[in-house]
Amino acid sequence: MADPENLPLDRVLERLKDPTPGNVWVESPQGPTARHLILTQLQTWLGAGIAPRHILVLLPQLDRREHYRRSLAAMLDDPALSAGVGIQTYYGLASRAVRLLWPDVAAAAGFGNPLDPPVFLTYETAQYLMSQIVQPKVSEGYFEGLTMRPQRILSQLLDNLNKAAVNGYPLEEVGQRLRAAWTGEAESLRYFDQAQTCIEVFRTHCLQHNLVDISLAIDLFHRFLRPGDACEAHLSQFTYLAVEGVEESVPVAQDFLAHHMSRTSASLLVHRRHGGFRVFLGVDPLGAIDLRDRCSRSIGVDSPLRSVDTLAEHIIADLNDLVQPTGGERPHAETASTTVCPIAARHRGEMIDRVATQVVELVRSGDAEPGQIAIVAPYADGVLRFVLQQALREHDIPFAVVRRFESLREEPLVRGALALAALAHEGWTMRPHPWDVAEGLAAVMDLDSVRAAILGRAAYDRGNGCLRSPTELADSDLRERLGNEKRTIYEGVWQWIQRMRESESMPLDHFLRRLFGEILSRPDFDPAHGTLFARFIASAEAFRKTAPALNLEGRQIGERYAEMVAEGVVAAAYEAPMSQAVSDAVLVVAPVTTYLLDERQARYQFWLDIGSIHWWAPPHQPLTNPHVLARRWPIGQAWTDRLDFQQRNDVLGRLVRGLCARASERIYLCWSELETAGAEQDSPLLQAVTDLVLDRSVIQGIDSRQEGPDQGGFDTLGLDAVPDTGPTDPHD
Repeated sequence: MADPENLPLDRVLERLKDPTPGNVWVESPQGPTARHLILTQLQTWLGAGIAPRHILVLLPQLDRREHYRRSLAAMLDDPALSAGVGIQTYYGLASRAVRLLWPDVAAAAGFGNPLDPPVFLTYETAQYLMSQIVQPKVSEGYFEGLTMRPQRILSQLLDNLNKAAVNGYPLEEVGQRLRAAWTGEAESLRYFDQAQTCIEVFRTHCLQHNLVDISLAIDLFHRFLRPGDACEAHLSQFTYLAVEGVEESVPVAQDFLAHHMSRTSASLLVHRRHGGFRVFLGVDPLGAIDLRDRCSRSIGVDSPLRSVDTLAEHIIADLNDLVQPTGGERPHAETASTTVCPIAARHRGEMIDRVATQVVELVRSGDAEPGQIAIVAPYADGVLRFVLQQALREHDIPFAVVRRFESLREEPLVRGALALAALAHEGWTMRPHPWDVAEGLAAVMDLDSVRAAILGRAAYDRGNGCLRSPTELADSDLRERLGNEKRTIYEGVWQWIQRMRESESMPLDHFLRRLFGEILSRPDFDPAHGTLFARFIASAEAFRKTAPALNLEGRQIGERYAEMVAEGVVAAAYEAPMSQAVSDAVLVVAPVTTYLLDERQARYQFWLDIGSIHWWAPPHQPLTNPHVLARRWPIGQAWTDRLDFQQRNDVLGRLVRGLCARASERIYLCWSELETAGAEQDSPLLQAVTDLVLDRSVIQGIDSRQEGPDQGGFDTLGLDAVPDTGPTDPHD
């Protein structure tokens, strides 16, 4: 099909109000336009009398569903109709079909107990199960020589399972594909064989015990259910289909769309230009384009080139020069330079301070409302979060820190609560660290960290795993430091923990509910901490409900959960969705893709740490490769340095375009010569913008490091360029 005709947004909306049957493809700019198009189409269908139960809306992520329902209800004469529209993700559609049609799939797929219901694993419980499989293998010498945290090994093994599922090929092909593309040292090939063994053992265990993780749910739906008559009858109710962000879909989802579009009365597929940010999760933007040929009409929403957009074009041209220097003109350089403002410092802490100062100045001067400012970074470590939070709180500027994946073990409140849980369960064998006990006392007594540390050292009897009674704390200096009020509070906390120790053992999530309701919930308790604690309780509850299928029972469940949180295995992936961030707050978002998967616009953006290689380099992944495991990758084609370099540039180019599409006025480019650990900062992104903000010679070493893809420094599978440090973890 020819390229779509570009029209102004109002004319495209008018065309969508025409209820003529057929499949329509609309190309949209980044941002809220896609949602506007979908809502207009839904309003048209419902206004024409289409029953809500016949409409299916597929979204790239579930946290936008309630926003859709609220917006649609506000547009309808009968708001109740919005509740009947099926709004799901592809995974939600697949898992629901597996639950509903379990008898049709259980025996055919080889489950050991097809008459028993399935147990669906969360990401956390899947990590736990994988850890039980990997730990004995590691003692046998598996993965010897890889310097990675255990959680990183587990996440990459699960990622291999997911890649086979979303690309629709047998699990047994994963190791074969990785081996065939490898061009590095031959002795590293054993890692792929070991990874293959682990994922096959994992899958066999799931089949034997009726466990269904995300990869198996997708595989069951794609290979067993969707081709069958029962599933066809179930899906036939959806005669109207709307898809937002088809460019963020995986290959098996595109297979479903191609099949189902031929059976609908009408479909709307909205494709956002320059999208496909989640290639590391298996999305296939090129495959999405192929769906356009199945549409009878193709329209584009006109999006004139803005000054900020010229910045993206300039950066991408410079990135392409790193692969193949052209020495060509930069027609957008002058315009692009007017949209950027540099913030540079020698040390990273200074750079963060200057960013905070600039944000405060923008708000205090009236140049911007807090909700018009977005701060994006490749990772948000404790230094970044602490400095920004302190500065913004000091000036009463609302803010929201959003990380796609949050590790509960990083939160002092969680560590402290687990320490108190260990002290309150006499049967537990684990002994919390004294500092974790201090954090727990700080939370329940509203103590500053210094007094909490002093009290923790005095009150915690680590040998017996308990707190000392108030009468045992006779130290006069301690009594003076605490004061009468805090000593009274400590006595109440000690009595409460003693009652918990003497009472019948309760599940950990029940204990946490009581801890929050009876001790923590006071009038001055931070609402953000309340939200965090709710996620914490939900995580513990989900683990408990799955525990019997993981051969855990009794006190083992709570204690094992606490240990896994401490190890960073369980609860390493609790989302803090953008939808929870209030619209009138300064956004602090990491990683960059988290910001791009939302439609929020900003007048001012701050790109932090642009000298960090983490903008450009993929996570350290010696056990997987998302490009080689993609369906369209030819088995046997080698993954070369040049391909690796080009892929990194392409991904960074998409990120840059997406960010610029969400900024309307100015972008602050922020970097430091040295990172937090003291190493020099440099990256292709910094090289690409240097000519816009200062002379290249100002940044030491930037001219001497203009290496092409064949001049050394780049690994052969996109795996070894980044050391195994915290910020590279996609779950950090």
